[in-house]
Amino acid sequence: MRELMRRLSFSDRVSDGGGVPRGCVPVLVCGGDGGDESSSERFVVRVEALRHPSFAALLEMAAQEFGYKQEGILRVPCDVRHFKQVLAAVSVSSPRSRN
Repeated sequence: MRELMRRLSFSDRVSDGGGVPRGCVPVLVCGGDGGDESSSERFVVRVEALRHPSFAALLEMAAQEFGYKQEGILRVPCDVRHFKQVLAAVSVSSPRSRN
């Protein structure tokens, strides 16, 4: 999992021209089937959120589906609604969100 995190782009910009703030990573949620672009949605997620236990299962699914050598955008094969629920759970438990 650490190798996957290292390979992701943490720069100010990603190659597709979309802006990604420093300390964040672009995530493409692929609707559970991994390849259907129509059910995909792009998110920008803080790196700290990826370290949260709620993301462990999502990152494992991504590694199994796409491998540990993903570069640039992290693709996650799950339902967009489920991904948003995980993001909400992470933001509620985040110390930053309580300030």
